[in-house]
Amino acid sequence: MPYLQIQTNVEIAQENQATLLTHASQTVAQALGKSENYVMVALEENVPMLFGGSNDPCAFLLLQSLGLQHQQTAELSEKLCDFIAKQLNIAKDRIYIEFASPERIMWGWNGKTF
Repeated sequence: MPYLQIQTNVEIAQENQATLLTHASQTVAQALGKSENYVMVALEENVPMLFGGSNDPCAFLLLQSLGLQHQQTAELSEKLCDFIAKQLNIAKDRIYIEFASPERIMWGWNGKTF
């Protein structure tokens, strides 16, 4: 059930959004070793954002996944920062990532909880 939310102040051409989402979904599935069938990715582009008092390109990512372990976050941060830097031309030091691992009972799908 991994969920990746990408917010950025970068404007992304409509024709490039689907490709970005597809690659993000594949990146998350591979990084977590989970089936892409359960990965959800959301994109919010052209969001008014400041980072360090500057409106230069920046991004905020939220990655939620059941069973996410603390020891995984350093590697995930590296992979996600590399991905965003490459795809959106955003410097890695202008990307924040929040990692969350909700309790299974706090995540619903298909009319049930995990």
